[in-house]
Amino acid sequence: MSEQRDELMKLLSDEELDLFILTGGIDMDIADQMRENVIGITKIPIGVAENFIINGNPELVPIATEEKSVIMQASIGAGLVPEGFKATTSGNIMIGQIQVLEVPDMDAAEEAILAEKAALLVDANTLSRSRKAVDLQVKRLDTAVGEMLIVEVFADVRDSMGANLIDSMCELLAPTIARITGGRTLLPILSNLATKRTVTLTTRVPVELIGPAVVNDIIAADAFAWADPYRASTSNKGVMNGIIGVLLATSNDTRAVEAGAHSFASITGTYRPLTKWRKDGNGDLVGTLEIPMGIGTVGGVIQSHKLAQVVLRLMNVETASDLAMIAGSVGLASNLGALYIMVTEGIKSIQA
Repeated sequence: MSEQRDELMKLLSDEELDLFILTGGIDMDIADQMRENVIGITKIPIGVAENFIINGNPELVPIATEEKSVIMQASIGAGLVPEGFKATTSGNIMIGQIQVLEVPDMDAAEEAILAEKAALLVDANTLSRSRKAVDLQVKRLDTAVGEMLIVEVFADVRDSMGANLIDSMCELLAPTIARITGGRTLLPILSNLATKRTVTLTTRVPVELIGPAVVNDIIAADAFAWADPYRASTSNKGVMNGIIGVLLATSNDTRAVEAGAHSFASITGTYRPLTKWRKDGNGDLVGTLEIPMGIGTVGGVIQSHKLAQVVLRLMNVETASDLAMIAGSVGLASNLGALYIMVTEGIKSIQA
């Protein structure tokens, strides 16, 4: 047992240790309340990624994964950056969309919605005392079934993931939107492409630590991914290995984040890597990652999953932004660790 893992286990009470080792945090009664038609419970191993420094603070990071070497790659990547990772978030704005069909006059409909914007936001904000809609915008789409109007609601969901609130806001506004536009509303739904809720990471690997040849090879490997979507797909899978592991350990919606990440990777019209590696003036390797992160630390399954609550406590996480910065750092570290291994020893060296 590593020193850091031993240190983490000492922070657990006997009851919390049982959650990790025996129950996994849920029993059949809890599982039945969480999901329909439950017939059993599956368990995923949780390990600890080491060597992480995020915004100057050392971090021990629990990762839930069934895949061999994911935690090793993240730990190796984190160990290559003595100054750690610098992380920032853009806020907690999630986006909802209301689809409007059969609009008789698009120009008039768009003008009417924007004229009623303030009133629409007031209506949306009757649903929550603390999480509020902050903006409303309109766009047109040319589609295979004709032109349609899309009304987008932007809400600050704070530390929740926000899906239920956003869906409720859109459903509440849909009849009013139909009346204002003279059209027919169809889908009122959250978007998982959370472009207003991103996390950005930067890190630096000193050239003295890995040598100029390895710096150049990692940049060349990265260039391969930027030139070829087939390679970009696997590169991004490596990023998500780490991110999804952190989110699974904290009972967040991994499918939502995965969908948003891959949509973000192709938002320019070409599928691209989520990471970028370059060389600075000193010859050091500099890496960046930007990714949407629609996650929460309150609400949903997190409230009922005891193990998720313990994991959040162990990570000293209080806000959704805190969790996003940790998850993003693990994603960038995972990418770096995988690239370093591939250009030096080869990926099979850790898969044996």
